[in-house]
Order: sequence, then C-alpha cells, then structure tokens
Amino acid sequence: MANKPNNFKIITFPTDLYRKQQEKYREHSGEEERLRVVLAEDEPIIRMDIRRMLEDMGHQVVGECRDGDEAIRLTKEYRPDVVLMDIKMPRMEGLAATQVIFEKMMAPVVLLTSFSDAETVQEAMDSGAFGYLVKPVDGKRLRTTLKVARQRFVEMRKLRTEVDRLSEANEDRIIISRSKLLLQKKLGCTEDEAFKIIRKTSMNRHCRMGEVAREILRKNI
Repeated sequence: MANKPNNFKIITFPTDLYRKQQEKYREHSGEEERLRVVLAEDEPIIRMDIRRMLEDMGHQVVGECRDGDEAIRLTKEYRPDVVLMDIKMPRMEGLAATQVIFEKMMAPVVLLTSFSDAETVQEAMDSGAFGYLVKPVDGKRLRTTLKVARQRFVEMRKLRTEVDRLSEANEDRIIISRSKLLLQKKLGCTEDEAFKIIRKTSMNRHCRMGEVAREILRKNI
C-alpha cells in the first residue's frame, strides 16, 4: 500500500510579527512586559532580595555584579532591558557607570540609593539615570519605576534615531548641492541634468544619492 502524503504543514511566523502580536496582546490584556535585568549591588543580601522581587514579577535577571566596571561589561554583553544599579559601590561607583551606559544608549539605568535628599536625586538624574529607588526597595515602586524607565528609554532612542536620520538627510542635501555644482562645471550641464545624473547613478547602484555625491566630490569628477 502506498504511503499517504503528509498533509501537515509547519506554519512559522516572522519574529517581528510575533513580537508585535505579543505587544498588542499585552496592551489589550494588561499583561506587563517581562524584562531582562542586570542587577548591580555590592550588598549580597540586598541583591538577593531584589532579585527575588524581580523574579516574582516575572522578570529575568541576566547578570549580577557588585561594582560599576562589571555592570558596564554585563550591559555590553547582555544588552538588558533595564539596569538596576546601586550608587555606592567599590571600584567604579554607580553614577560614573551610569554615565557610560547612558552615553552609549545601551540600556536605561535605575539607580538604587539609601538617600532621598534633593542633591542625591539631582546627581542621579544628571548622570543619565531614567529613575531611582530608595532602599529598602518597595515592590510596587520597583514595578512602576522599571516600566516607566523602559518606556522613556525606548522613546528617547526613537527620538535620537530620528534626529540622526534628519541630520544625515540634511548633510546629504548639502553634499548633493556641492556635487551638482561640480558636475555643472566639469560637464557643462544644467543643474537639473546634474541632479538626474546623480539620481540615475544612485538607482543603478541601489544606494543613497548622498553616497554618489560624496564619491563625485572625492574623485573630483
């Protein structure tokens, strides 16, 4: 007897589509995003308590450490959703480590401190932290602060990306204008003809017009 053909099909979903569906589900269901966290705290007992709270909330602690240098290394390695970092630690303190992480936009940092005076809070914000928590850490405040820090970080990263894109587009316009003038001078063509040369070349090469314009200026065609 001939074997019957296998009619079962494996259906796969693109990762981006799956992620968007999950985000949409969480938005409508009220389910919170599960975060990957790096925890930097030099006191073992406090670190253990905070880890337990994070795991009870469904978050994953992907790395633990007790100083700022190690916090930076773990953040580079794991690219967590949030970094929870104590201000006072050996070797490199939390404020200095936060500045490094913020400047490279690796992850949002929420600082842990034993003090809530205005000066400490201001230092935390000046370092680039996206939030702070006063020890002993309260579970409800921890949950809210992590969520807000992550949202603010995502919004800031989008804004930076858009600013960079606009800056690049503006630079391209300047370079294209200069390359058009050079083509007009070298080829004796009109501005419109020079523009069409750049545009056609970029289409043929499947690259930005700015890249073609830079090559024209570099080679002094």
